[in-house]
Amino acid sequence: MTTASTLIDLYLKRPEGLVWMPDGTGAPAWMAALSPSITYQCAGPIAPGQNVVVELTGGVATIQIGDVLILDRTSSGIAEPVVVVSFGNGLQSVAGVTPPVQVTLQNVVFNHPGPCTLDAGMTIKQHKFMPDGRPVTNLAFTPIARLLAGQGRYGYGRRGESSRYQVDEFNLQASLSHFGGPPVWEFFPIINTGVDFATGMVWVPAGVMLAYYSEINLWYVAGYPASGLPSAVKAACANIIMAQGMVPQMGAVKTYKAGDTALERFAATVIDDDTKALLAPYLAKSWA
Repeated sequence: MTTASTLIDLYLKRPEGLVWMPDGTGAPAWMAALSPSITYQCAGPIAPGQNVVVELTGGVATIQIGDVLILDRTSSGIAEPVVVVSFGNGLQSVAGVTPPVQVTLQNVVFNHPGPCTLDAGMTIKQHKFMPDGRPVTNLAFTPIARLLAGQGRYGYGRRGESSRYQVDEFNLQASLSHFGGPPVWEFFPIINTGVDFATGMVWVPAGVMLAYYSEINLWYVAGYPASGLPSAVKAACANIIMAQGMVPQMGAVKTYKAGDTALERFAATVIDDDTKALLAPYLAKSWA
């Protein structure tokens, strides 16, 4: 079962899988197939509220504004995703987090008695270049179950478009980009972001310059709950399990040969055309 699910994820080009796990409220919170890239600890309790300041320890990594951490993931009743919106030292990121580092979490729903764990790398993160003059882009994985966080930045246009790029018309942005470099990544509230959950189309609000971002990062959860996995995906998984079981008994073989011991299968995969057709609606989307 696990091998078949992994093969499906690879075929769909969705390494994060199709299944999400709920937080303490039942809302989509993280991807079931992912493992934490790093786990931070917070020794004390964390109270619910807005802009909650906590101290994290737990290894060497880089934390950025906008990063999504899963708070107390192993405690199903209080597990929840939280978003890093600032650092106590005012930096955009902190590398080499060996001593405690102070971070501000945008919103905490539950009371966490502590000690608490905060897992990084449990959600989908996608980087997108925005089209010239438009605030709309498309995400690769659908259906989108929940947008969690976003950050954007300004920069030059691509493919020789910098001379007519929209934000160069603004004096402040022109000064920054030509003499001081482009602004750093800035966090934008997801509440101001429009999304079509079925198609993956996302409308991103303008940034601090009142102009659309050049590029963005979005953290989100996409797919289905374990209890709501589409029947087509379940059927495809069953087909692969049966195909794997047949191979040792010389199943799905096109030709045999006794002399010099040759054997040719119909295809170099256990995913046949019918199974591919079942999975086609769930393939990751590629957009220019």
